[in-house]
Amino acid sequence: MWPRRRFAALPITLTVRAQAASAWQLTDRLDTALSAFTLSPGGTLAAAGDTRLYTSRDGFTWTASPIPAPAASLAFSGDNLWLVSAKGLHASSDEGKTWRLAHKADALNRVTFADTHHGYATGARKTILETTDAGRTWTPLAAAAEPSTNPHTTTFHWADFVTPRVGVITGASLPARKGLTGPLPAWRDPKRAQRRPEVPSASLTLETRDGGRTWKHSATSLFGRITRVRYSRDAHGLALVEFHDRFDYPSEVFSIDLRTGASQRAFRRKDRAVTDLLLFPGPSAVLAAIEPPADPAVASQGLLRLLVSSNLQDWDEQSTSREIHAGRAWLAGWTPDDVWAATDTGAVLHWKP
Repeated sequence: MWPRRRFAALPITLTVRAQAASAWQLTDRLDTALSAFTLSPGGTLAAAGDTRLYTSRDGFTWTASPIPAPAASLAFSGDNLWLVSAKGLHASSDEGKTWRLAHKADALNRVTFADTHHGYATGARKTILETTDAGRTWTPLAAAAEPSTNPHTTTFHWADFVTPRVGVITGASLPARKGLTGPLPAWRDPKRAQRRPEVPSASLTLETRDGGRTWKHSATSLFGRITRVRYSRDAHGLALVEFHDRFDYPSEVFSIDLRTGASQRAFRRKDRAVTDLLLFPGPSAVLAAIEPPADPAVASQGLLRLLVSSNLQDWDEQSTSREIHAGRAWLAGWTPDDVWAATDTGAVLHWKP
């Protein structure tokens, strides 16, 4: 889809304005480590960790409920809240007060709905499941098997639909390698200098423009892993590439012209590890990043940094009402003037410029 050779040859146009005036306000610090965060179209926030789900309408007052298993991710579909765990897909119709196991599986990491009835669940072992009946039944998507990569080393990580007809699913095939590595990215590893170097892997993309009736797949050799892709209704796209092992940069963000397929690097800094992004028509975008700690042996978490752009080239780094330490952050929002952020350390922030 976006060949690495095209990425590497692009000029960089990047201006970062540090600590611009901002309305990012800390609304709460939940007393738990978070692993998932989402926002419903109706404005309900949901955050989850190992044992509990927290929901809120305003970011200040939260309702806590037990969850059936540690959350890998969360997603809303109409009135239903979906939780992905190592056990499978769990659904709740009462914002987490009660749950049912909708589909048993041990390889899933994410679920995404194109509309209230049509959705996809992605995961390891080349897994993509599809539902067309609001999650009552899930069946394997045939297009997932079309790439020639080894199923045992292939994981689909992400799905995004800008309309019920236009969507993308991304994944990677990462064969086993020798050398020092770990579950956390190298920038959080006290022994990061000893980590094995990042090498190219097979990056997979499946795209549909007819509501999932047909899919076009592509594969390219890519350093890092595409962990986020966002499309907007005015034919723009953003892709986040994160690097796990030793590399010059912790992450890169690329902008995509969906009409031509052309792409260019939109953001890259050695001292900013981007972990999530949002894209809106205009275009305008928000990045959530972590400033890596100087010495991970002393502090394994960095400082939260939030950046906004109105052209996908110049980025304003926004101040926050409090200093937030975290290892990862997520974003959620439906309009560029009403955005939420949450961190794995339990902080929840709101931005209304």
